[in-house]
Amino acid sequence: MSLPRFANLFAFLFFLGFLVFAGDLRAQGVQSVRNSIEFSPQVSLAVFTADHKLRGTAYGGELIYHMNTVASHRPWMRMLNLNSLDLVFNYKNMSDIVMVPDPRPNRFGDSYALIAALNFSLLKTKGSELLLTPGFGLGYLGETWFTNENILVGSHINFSSRIALKLSTQIGPSTKLLAGVDVLHFSNAGIRVPNKGMNVSSVSLGIAQSLGVKKVVNDTASWRKPAEYKMHSVDVGVNIGRRGVYRSKDGLYKTGLYAGYNYRLDAVLGLSAGLDAVYYHTIYDPLKNDQTYQSKASSFDRWRVGVAIGPDLWLGRLGLMTKYGYYLHYNSLMNIKSYWTTGLKYQVTEGLAVQAKMYLHQSEADFVGFGLMVTR
Repeated sequence: MSLPRFANLFAFLFFLGFLVFAGDLRAQGVQSVRNSIEFSPQVSLAVFTADHKLRGTAYGGELIYHMNTVASHRPWMRMLNLNSLDLVFNYKNMSDIVMVPDPRPNRFGDSYALIAALNFSLLKTKGSELLLTPGFGLGYLGETWFTNENILVGSHINFSSRIALKLSTQIGPSTKLLAGVDVLHFSNAGIRVPNKGMNVSSVSLGIAQSLGVKKVVNDTASWRKPAEYKMHSVDVGVNIGRRGVYRSKDGLYKTGLYAGYNYRLDAVLGLSAGLDAVYYHTIYDPLKNDQTYQSKASSFDRWRVGVAIGPDLWLGRLGLMTKYGYYLHYNSLMNIKSYWTTGLKYQVTEGLAVQAKMYLHQSEADFVGFGLMVTR
């Protein structure tokens, strides 16, 4: 899987956090909220993937609903200078895109994505503002390996990630002009292979129109209190996931275990380190290569074990983590020594979270595990 390498596949947790944040805008007593809707046509600068050269131009656009958070009293929103929570619908017509070595037409079909995003203000002047908007969600690709031997994509339903940089300029009392660049990524995290994935970088020029002002009168005192968090804590987690068998709809299951230590710098930033162990329900057998081969994740043993460290970003109850690790034991077919993990966890209660975690080797996804994590 090619990446703009971050947790680009855990949409269900991100949407959960997104809905909670949106709902809290009413509960926290925001005095006035001026939401807006944006439409931005797009044309691609490049369409690219790992190991394969593509050419052609993709056309499309985005329809975005911005839920204003400027008046929010949530600590992390204020610390990160969050402008809005965004719900993004993205469409791309990719009928013009072909693979250079095999330029057959209509290899990819149309793409659709529904993405939850965070819209941060980087720089603001009297009439203009520079915005950064990362987001995660779900996407649909029209063609796959199983429909027309599209060797880049193994499933119609994919995880998608998007990051956009836009310059917003006020051109009227309630109207803004926006020009920007973005990168959109599709892949299924190895749930079904082949899974090289696709990336589309685009330029856009659009317009945003503010909607009516909604007033809410509630007590906001509780939201002015400092965020509560533990400076030191320990996590123990378990997850289970499936990696696809190449050019097949079958899958090979794995179970991931984790134990680690967390240190919180403040309400938003933290650092964690821990031990990862992965159990293979099916190991690599050279006599059954087609059924057991897992590329860089192929193992001759049932267990692989490593240690990893990395930063955490906390958005209220929703945590985003990424770590770089080194194997203590991995009897690998390809002599792999290091790995990455990235993921999300959402705190259901003070000591219990649901989690989604992706394991990677270099830029190639191994599998995504879903499970629980206990924090003490």
